[in-house]
Amino acid sequence: MGRSYAACLGCLALAGCIIHGLMTNQSPDSTLVRGLTLLFPFALLGWVVGHSADQAIRHSVEMSFRARVERFRQKNSSENADPAITGGIGDSVKVVK
Repeated sequence: MGRSYAACLGCLALAGCIIHGLMTNQSPDSTLVRGLTLLFPFALLGWVVGHSADQAIRHSVEMSFRARVERFRQKNSSENADPAITGGIGDSVKVVK
């Protein structure tokens, strides 16, 4: 996500400078110098924002997954509280007497 945001914000900064230069009849040299000067800081800002968003989303998904797994384990452990239960790998089998 960081690279995508960096590319988007960098291109937006460059495009904004080009449009400003065209509207104010500035020379192409000064317009491109200003655009390239702003492209890199905005790309860096986009990378930081995108990387932070990616980390936040990954953390949220991981915490949600861990909570579901914990609920599943608690549900299964409460259902299988009978000492006559023997379990295989991931399966529970009741022993019938």
